[in-house]
Amino acid sequence: MSDTSVLQRMLQPSILISLENHYESKKVILIENQSPDSFIEIHKIPADALVIDLDRAFNNQGLFQGKSGECKRADYVIISEQEKKVLFIEMKRSNAPAVDIVNQLKGALCAFEYCQIIGREFFQERDFLAQYQKRFISVRHTGGTKQKTEIEQTAPQGERHNNPGYPLRISWAKCIQFKKIAC
Repeated sequence: MSDTSVLQRMLQPSILISLENHYESKKVILIENQSPDSFIEIHKIPADALVIDLDRAFNNQGLFQGKSGECKRADYVIISEQEKKVLFIEMKRSNAPAVDIVNQLKGALCAFEYCQIIGREFFQERDFLAQYQKRFISVRHTGGTKQKTEIEQTAPQGERHNNPGYPLRISWAKCIQFKKIAC
């Protein structure tokens, strides 16, 4: 069974964000739950992408104390089986301390890895969500005035944003291409 099929069987439909038609391709609009005027559009998203509103769906505060940031999670996870990519996206209306963003991205990674284990153990999919490239993205200054979009790579020279400690930082963007953040 495809990874996408397993995810659709596994996840609550209410946490999946629908893709929209956009000219000859698809787009998704991600809205920060606490600030409805804080959003970003991702254009040319793969048609098979599943967009998970993780911030709304996942709460582990009943299990953990949260003193080390283990209860935090990013806003969205985008999974494309076709592209073999997983994007972890944390949105901020303004700016936030880097340690908070990193903890939120780490929390989203833990939720993704939990889904992998559920797929293996309960859906008998041995290679579930294996071989996917992970990308961590921090989107800042999503509300308010428009300024020139800034993209900052925080990973060490020559590396990608495949570690929650070194996310791709995007500021002031209202829309961005999927390939730009998934590369």
